[in-house]
Amino acid sequence: MIKTETMKRTIIFLLTAIVAVSCEFLDPRPIEDLTTDELLGNAVYGEGLLAQAYALLNTEYIDYTEYYTDNAVPAVPGGNALALGNWTVQNNPIGQWDDWYEAIGYLNMYLRDCKDLLYSVSDPALNEVLQKQRRGEAFFMRAWYEWLLLRTYAGYPAGGGECLGFPIVTEVLTTSDNLDRPRNTYEECVAQIAKDCDSAIVLLPKWYNGSASYNNSSNAGRGSAMAAWALKARAYLYAASPAYGPSTQDLWIRAAQVAHDAMAYYGGLNLHDFNYTTNNSASLNNIWIQPEYSSNNWEYAYYPPSLYGSGACNPSQNFVDAFPASNGYPIDETSLYNPSNPYASRDGRFERFLFRNGTNYNGTVIETFNGGDDAPGGLSLQGTRTGYYVKKLLNSNVRLTPGDVTTSYRFKVFLSKTELYLNFIEAANEAYGPDDATLGYSANQVLAYIRNRAGIDSDPATSGLQDQYRLDQAAMGKDAFRELVQNERRLELSFEGHRFWDMRRWNMPLDHTVKGVKITKSDLPDPTNLALGATVTTDYCSSWERLSAVNDGFTPESSTDNTHRKFGNWNSANDWGWIQYDFAEPKSIAKSEIYWFTDGGGLLLPDEVYIEYYDIAASQWKLVENPSGYVVALDTWTTTVFNPVVTTGIRINFISYTQSIGVIEWRVWPINYDSYDYVNVESHTFQDYMRYIPVPYNQTLIMSNLKQNSGW
Repeated sequence: MIKTETMKRTIIFLLTAIVAVSCEFLDPRPIEDLTTDELLGNAVYGEGLLAQAYALLNTEYIDYTEYYTDNAVPAVPGGNALALGNWTVQNNPIGQWDDWYEAIGYLNMYLRDCKDLLYSVSDPALNEVLQKQRRGEAFFMRAWYEWLLLRTYAGYPAGGGECLGFPIVTEVLTTSDNLDRPRNTYEECVAQIAKDCDSAIVLLPKWYNGSASYNNSSNAGRGSAMAAWALKARAYLYAASPAYGPSTQDLWIRAAQVAHDAMAYYGGLNLHDFNYTTNNSASLNNIWIQPEYSSNNWEYAYYPPSLYGSGACNPSQNFVDAFPASNGYPIDETSLYNPSNPYASRDGRFERFLFRNGTNYNGTVIETFNGGDDAPGGLSLQGTRTGYYVKKLLNSNVRLTPGDVTTSYRFKVFLSKTELYLNFIEAANEAYGPDDATLGYSANQVLAYIRNRAGIDSDPATSGLQDQYRLDQAAMGKDAFRELVQNERRLELSFEGHRFWDMRRWNMPLDHTVKGVKITKSDLPDPTNLALGATVTTDYCSSWERLSAVNDGFTPESSTDNTHRKFGNWNSANDWGWIQYDFAEPKSIAKSEIYWFTDGGGLLLPDEVYIEYYDIAASQWKLVENPSGYVVALDTWTTTVFNPVVTTGIRINFISYTQSIGVIEWRVWPINYDSYDYVNVESHTFQDYMRYIPVPYNQTLIMSNLKQNSGW
């Protein structure tokens, strides 16, 4: 804590170039000649206290706690020793007790002594606005550091009893005060955080998107009223969680209500797309951020070796398997997932968040297969331990190529609209169930915004985005929907410092085996379009159309491309039709690509499609197995991947319930699949008491009233 006798020296030390607005002062006397009161009466000097609280924020990416979970491992083995059975009370790396209390000390001093800082002599209105805002920032920042202390050190003392938080300190302590303070209860700490957030909300602007010097975008990074709302919602969500108390319905209702109120204060239900939110500091989906700066530090740390990065974070196969298929179903519950081609037809977040074998990034293809540039022993001796590298939040505009190195603007997000939505979804489900709209909208309705942004669509043939799996889980009730919500939170907030704490507050098992993949690349030649050498037949083709056009190698520009002959079966509404390829010798086939034609009238896209192959041994037609879906697409190839078949015939069946079908080109291919061997990378082992982080050992030695969490 900061002592009053060192106050003046502290203020002098904290002087920064923080003046963000025009201030009018007479030339000051030398600092050493000013009294403490004079220092604290001058905005240039007194605001250094507030600046130091901001300076103590952790702006690192990736949050290191991710390496203690089943989401990722560090590229260098042993960098997460805590998770490998080497966690003791004396060597605990989690938390920054001293820094956080130091920040609270600065803020307490600011709130006590800097209420009347002079920002402008000539503009009293501006002076009042800035006095009010900076005081609001101090309340918000104190709530933030109180929140970090509560999240990190909450736990139960030896002998049982109520869950404890941290010693609440809201005044400037002196040597004459009793510094041996006990920890307050968890709920008392939550109440203090909420109180500080409420104090901030009434003093701060909602956003920094105005036109005045005190509320424009140059203030990005300062606390805002919206940030205080989001922080309050987060604190109440944790308070309702089973790890910290009874987890009653009343607590969940409180958490849901505050999250709802925060969303209502924000206004409207919508989410910006990933690229806009990630790369644009002006996106209001980023509720509270670090001021943006130009750099390539994240890319140097996390790009794969072939992109001239260190590849420091290796996401796990466990994390990869958590991404659903593109239809929204878990990969073990849908035929859309093909184990021989595991990265096809996946949720759109998969490619946004991860580098995997075959990722094409700015013209460089990532090679994590055995012997590849990004595998162990490739361009880097270490390579990837799991088969993957993290891509989330990295900027594709950054190049690290020697002689062509670029940077981009970036920022760390402390509070986001995505998290606020997920906080509401979780709390509302626990309080009311998935579909209850007591608060104006239900957990299920808000989750639709999250999953829609990911591009999930269980029925692409129907207009708009459909999500049958989400609807099914909601229909099954609170418990089934909770599993879906927890997985969505894992994906959306990955690598941002949430997974470690979520696993603990949900009382999830902490032990896990982190898995990876070893890929052996196929040594077969590149595949060719087998349709070019096939004999084509059909049940019916209009006399003015040309069946042979479908396998002549033509590449259409659109589904209305009439520059080339095509197949059409006009006057076949509500009748199944088919096109068949026969081969003189058996062929291995695993992929179909068809380009549908439509004239908007008599020839339309099909309503249903399926593919069969001729089973030579059984002498009969059979459905292909594990098709990746018959996604009927306009103006592009409709691609279906399925388990490889060796056959002399393949047939595509189609129907339009209202009109007939047109086809410009149909291609069929073999696929030379790589082989995937899933392996254990490392095991994470925790004792039961390690659900709660130890209070710093050195603090318990000098403060007898500071009870340690049980087991440490």
